[in-house]
Amino acid sequence: MAGSSQTDSDRYSEEFNDFDGESMEGADYDLFEQYLAEEDDLGLPERGDLREGTIVEVRSNEILINIGAKRDGVVQQADLARLEREYVATLVVGELVPVVVSKLTTEEGMLILSIADALQKRDWLVAEKMLESGEIAVRKVVGYNKGGLLVEFGHLRGFIPASHIVGLPRSLSEDERNHRFNEMIGEELPVEVIEVERRRRRLVLSHRFAERKYREERKTQLFAEMKVGDVVEGEVRSLRPFGAFVDIGGADGLLHVSEIGWTPVSHPRDVLQVGDRIQVEVLRLDADRSRIALSRKKLLPNPWESIEERYRQGETVLVTVTRVVDFGAFAQLEPGVEGLIHISELAEIEIAEPLKSVAAGDRVAVKILRVDAERQRIGLSHRQADDLVGQTLLETAVDQMAEQKDEAAMPDEAAMPNAEATPNAEATPDAEATPDAEAMPDAEATRS
Repeated sequence: MAGSSQTDSDRYSEEFNDFDGESMEGADYDLFEQYLAEEDDLGLPERGDLREGTIVEVRSNEILINIGAKRDGVVQQADLARLEREYVATLVVGELVPVVVSKLTTEEGMLILSIADALQKRDWLVAEKMLESGEIAVRKVVGYNKGGLLVEFGHLRGFIPASHIVGLPRSLSEDERNHRFNEMIGEELPVEVIEVERRRRRLVLSHRFAERKYREERKTQLFAEMKVGDVVEGEVRSLRPFGAFVDIGGADGLLHVSEIGWTPVSHPRDVLQVGDRIQVEVLRLDADRSRIALSRKKLLPNPWESIEERYRQGETVLVTVTRVVDFGAFAQLEPGVEGLIHISELAEIEIAEPLKSVAAGDRVAVKILRVDAERQRIGLSHRQADDLVGQTLLETAVDQMAEQKDEAAMPDEAAMPNAEATPNAEATPDAEATPDAEAMPDAEATRS
């Protein structure tokens, strides 16, 4: 039976050769070509398909693209106008681009393709995947409306409601909120997709959820990488009576009030402000409790290192009383350096209540009894101070304060108005207010 078997090609040949006894030429050949063409047409894409194609020709008002089908496709000028000029400039022969089939054929037998729809469709797919996975992405703020921020999401626009923006107080007035929104334009924020409705063109993002997740992941990473003694830069996020919380790159560390500087600080706000960028050193790491202790003081010059060169036993100096305690009074010699005036050295023995002889803020002359740089202690005596030297120091200090006040009271020549200055022009009127957009904008409302 093997000798009588026929291949498909043999059967095709017999069918066409038997027609009127002629070979496969003329009308028969045309029919065969049509048959093969119909076979190829079965592989044509359907309307709405997302494909990738290769640019084969760039014309003045359209672009021809090969998507692997028998027929080429064309991207018309109306679609190109929906794209950013910078992106259109990158569309050159040989470039691979995503396209969506908008119409199956034209009069010329070509497919109508859309790059703009393809880019948006691809971004919708990315958004849906992010919604399923909970992935965090960084997006740039490009605008705002009365309800929140607009961010760039590929060729779409995502919306962050005001309630999902980190660091935005709810007590702000509408003008204050708009001012804050305007300041945030250009910032890049971590965001998490929380709602995708392609039909309604809604793409809603959360900065708050993303920040929380990002900080948790970053904190874990910091505890794995960071070690005690590391010096890092951080941003002051909040101030409390006991210290300041500093963001050191995704995790907050506590800068205790005693570690802000060598000078005693009653409240961190006396030295720091929210938003300050400062250098800090890692003092302690507690991964189990997720706590990081920081120090700014250790990075500042230690005034006690050369204390014995500046202050010598037996000399009389002027100090400022900082606080009075049961056993005496503490006095500041210079920022970061305090000494103790023991109660027995405050006043002569005949004074019944020596603690009442001084008060916090008093400028008094004292004699240095001892200097212990290693233990950072200085013993002082108000009772034994040289009265003549003390009086001279006080008078000098008063004169210096008077000079400083005079200098501060003198007007700045650069700030003084010119006598020939032209009269003030009328205030420039504000630009015409733009009406508020709806709080929840379409993701495709902004031109791609």
